[in-house]
Amino acid sequence: MVHGAPSRWIDGHLDLAYLALDPNSKRDMFAPLPEHSTACISFPSLKAARLPIALATIFTELGGSPTDPCAYHAGDPESAHAAGVRQLDWYLNAQSRGAVRIIKSRADLDAVWTDTNPSAPLGIVILMECADPIRRPEEAAWWFEQGVRVVGMAWGRGSRYCGGNAMPGGLQPIGRALVEAFDALGILHDASHLSRAAFDDLLNATDQRIVATHSNAAALMPHSERHLTDVQLAAIASRDGIVGLNLFGKFLATDRPATLRDCLAHVERMAEFATSKRVALGSDFDGGFTRQDVPAEIGGPEGLDALSTALARHGFSATEVLGFQHDNWLRVLRQSLP
Repeated sequence: MVHGAPSRWIDGHLDLAYLALDPNSKRDMFAPLPEHSTACISFPSLKAARLPIALATIFTELGGSPTDPCAYHAGDPESAHAAGVRQLDWYLNAQSRGAVRIIKSRADLDAVWTDTNPSAPLGIVILMECADPIRRPEEAAWWFEQGVRVVGMAWGRGSRYCGGNAMPGGLQPIGRALVEAFDALGILHDASHLSRAAFDDLLNATDQRIVATHSNAAALMPHSERHLTDVQLAAIASRDGIVGLNLFGKFLATDRPATLRDCLAHVERMAEFATSKRVALGSDFDGGFTRQDVPAEIGGPEGLDALSTALARHGFSATEVLGFQHDNWLRVLRQSLP
């Protein structure tokens, strides 16, 4: 908390549909988590954490398990499209049940943020994580109509459009066409999983805002292209973007459990090159990891206030802490949404 005020949070990255549809997780996103659960999130847990808005993903995995409803086959845009639509349908169903409200516009965003009713639905901005469900660039308009407002063109293994952090390669010609389609629609670019080459190509292909919804500082985790170099952080800042701190312990520290101090170190490094106005939360809670992989002082959404308290004690001003909690995401979304 800051100056005794109850904290409210915006999370830049939650894989809600993926977790709900994954048969291995057996997750009822609409119910409270079972006692002693290793999971962090369900709709009730997010509500209890005073987290009224999140960027919620349509995540598809190239070459995943055949039983994974989010997996698709290489060279098969139809299977990727089907996996993406399956998750979109889940969000639409959650909206019909009153659990979420899909935020499509600035007016939607403000309505959700100002609604303090405890029973209000979670506001979600739909983020497509890997663009392969878009079968061709012309189809981006259909996804925009459905509510997609942010897209990362590749996951780690890359996509038909560009390389990913575990698959080298820049933008393909079809990827450049997709960038043009996004810019014409006003879809926000997410660079979190792009290869270094794809990131550089994206900078050259667009003059629009770029965010990284759930990435940390490569200076502290230099072994992987999954994290952002100081140069990339500065480039995102130059586009008035934002970087979301990922709370997966292995993205915060190596060879030991991550701590709150590691979170502070990443925020401080990212703020040094992107400024504190462009660093926020992108927790990725349960995105391939469990509660045991989150710094123990935080644990899950219910422990996020420990992070803001630590930032304040570390010398961040009250304005900077509020920015990290929600104001930075609010600013970028208000400026990006139609």
